[in-house]
Amino acid sequence: MTAFSPHLDLDDAIRRNRECVPLGWVRSVNNGPANLGDASSAVVVATMSGLQPLPANFNDLGVRMTAVGTIGQDLRFGTLHIWGTGFDAGRRAFGRRDAAFAAAPATNYVVHAVRGPHTRRTLLDCGILAPPIYGDAAWFLPRIFPAPALKQYELGVIAHISELSDESLGAGPRFPRYATGLGDGVRIISTRHEASLRGFRAKLDQILSCRRIVSLSFHGKLIADCYGIPNLYFPRDTGGPLELGLDDPRVNHRFADFYAGCGLRKLPAFGQPAQTATAWDRVMDAVDRMWQPAGNPMERVFFDAFPLTPKVSMDDAAWALPEGLLDSLQW
Repeated sequence: MTAFSPHLDLDDAIRRNRECVPLGWVRSVNNGPANLGDASSAVVVATMSGLQPLPANFNDLGVRMTAVGTIGQDLRFGTLHIWGTGFDAGRRAFGRRDAAFAAAPATNYVVHAVRGPHTRRTLLDCGILAPPIYGDAAWFLPRIFPAPALKQYELGVIAHISELSDESLGAGPRFPRYATGLGDGVRIISTRHEASLRGFRAKLDQILSCRRIVSLSFHGKLIADCYGIPNLYFPRDTGGPLELGLDDPRVNHRFADFYAGCGLRKLPAFGQPAQTATAWDRVMDAVDRMWQPAGNPMERVFFDAFPLTPKVSMDDAAWALPEGLLDSLQW
């Protein structure tokens, strides 16, 4: 009998759940839109394992797995198999939620890999063992969905969901810095998408149809990097072209965590105030001059840390989608 996981407790949990893997991730609410970065957790885990992800509550009492997202600080109870998850050092899942992270009571943390060294330090400081293995499951998306050959836009600008006017699927950014004009070749992009495989793929293709990317969304930049699209970080800040150290407070902790794990010390950026219209030609010029390809030197080690039995190989450039599996995901 083939094991679903080399970890006996996780293998048993999958068998008890009719060969579905209990997975905690941020899902769509009340049939609303999904978020591309969060949804990639289920997409990649399903493709790599050949198993259907079963949504697990953040306070589930059983054994479950987590992958993409800054969600580790919100999880408690049961046993957590953590693979590439981020933790917010300033929040916890019990007592005062806005206090510094601490290990949740009655919670067993089994850490296979984390998003980056900042998350690892947060865990070690709380007595949670965590190996120095870093990565994010969304990095494997190019093996699942090849990039379309056609480029439609000169620049894609990816807003963070906190910048959108409301929580609807079609909501746009509320700040003047995102204003565009006809014929400037700029596409403003939200990471929200219809909660379906079709919606996920359409949103991904929208990003991949751009020759350049600037992004305040962490997964917007990560996706640009893993597909080799020239890009810059796009903070709400003055200054135009910037070289920001990863310890600079203007760098969001998600970016700092992941890119430190990639071996970077600086993040090329283009700062733009929220209330000031952007000169997109200057942005494109900055991308062309400043972008440096960002690889993930731990890609294979991160793959090997996957806590389920893989049905794919790192030696294969393309991973076949299991027939019908992603169509039936609970987005």
